[in-house]
Amino acid sequence: MEDERLLMRLQKRDERALEELIDRYGGFVLSVIRAAGAGLLSTEDIEELAAEAFLKLWNSVQNIEPKKGSLKNYLGAIARNEARSRIRCLRPVLPMEEDYLTQADQKMQQELERKEQGELIRKTLLFLEPVTREIFLRYYYKREKITHISQEMQMKPSTVKSRLARGRDVLRRTLQERGISNEDVV
Repeated sequence: MEDERLLMRLQKRDERALEELIDRYGGFVLSVIRAAGAGLLSTEDIEELAAEAFLKLWNSVQNIEPKKGSLKNYLGAIARNEARSRIRCLRPVLPMEEDYLTQADQKMQQELERKEQGELIRKTLLFLEPVTREIFLRYYYKREKITHISQEMQMKPSTVKSRLARGRDVLRRTLQERGISNEDVV
């Protein structure tokens, strides 16, 4: 109820109401900005953003409807958004390395990346059990059918499929441990 009276006074442009608002919620606003700033904002930035949050509320107070939320929540949202906006401005925009490469350089770089990925996959295959590795190589590199592999290796087709699935899981986990996702592999 007290916030509603304070809001009505703010809407009537009562500057004392603004002072009361700052006294009541100043610490809250600072803590919201500090939390949203994730340790990237200086003390000066935090104080400046708090002042901006109160100023924004003051300038938009006519649009605040008490039924839609409390004054504290509205102020917290403004403070959080101000902090996030400031953080976005702090992040430097660095040009992509590809921006400096000629088309021939880019093709050479892509070829090197493909070779590195191929070598990494070959090394990763060593983590598979020998039987699973053989199934994996026959299926994915020699393009043999599951039925053919199962006949040659005297296994059920379902066993071949499950070994392929386990092999993919081992490869996926091993590659992820090395910082390569499925999308990175060509």
